[in-house]
Amino acid sequence: MVTSNLKAADSSSVREQQKQATRARILSSAVTCVMDLGVARTTTLEVQRRAAVSRGALLHHFPTHADLLCAVVDAIVVRNEDAVRKHLRRKAKRGDPVEDAIHTLVDSMREPSFLAELELWVVARTDTELREALVAAERKALRDRQRVLDEIFAPLKAFPACELAISISAEFARGLAVSGILRSNPRSLMALTQQWIWAVRQLLPLTPPGP
Repeated sequence: MVTSNLKAADSSSVREQQKQATRARILSSAVTCVMDLGVARTTTLEVQRRAAVSRGALLHHFPTHADLLCAVVDAIVVRNEDAVRKHLRRKAKRGDPVEDAIHTLVDSMREPSFLAELELWVVARTDTELREALVAAERKALRDRQRVLDEIFAPLKAFPACELAISISAEFARGLAVSGILRSNPRSLMALTQQWIWAVRQLLPLTPPGP
């Protein structure tokens, strides 16, 4: 009897692992599909084809297209935080913490996964369900995102306006990523980035106004 119970438990564990592996494969395929093709062309049929799963398996894990996109939101937010860390580790130190911080932000936000997240934001303007999923994912990731930003700007924490510099630098890098979709000019990108680095240097020693 004990042996039968153990076998049943082992079989149940294997099935659960297989189920989770299938879900992860579907989700990974959906994320790459959004990055490669965009939100509009990320259909359940295309994701099913890329994941090499049956229609029933896909619908079991993600009954609707909205369910699938909501899961993609969570996965992309996590992937983007990893992208920032990757760029921070790989960045050749220039000996200037302001340059290191700004270039890390700008480079990481030009990653395909960041552009996919921005596209999801735009689509969410008219999609209530997707917007709620985005807000929830961003809220859940807020602590990790702030931790990553603090790591990037750690050498500058002693400056009075460091927190302000972090906030508006993130917005600058996001805006630069959006404009780069239509205007891909490396020289212009570098010039704007250098101008922003200059602006941050002027800002850091200042005492920002209270709320």
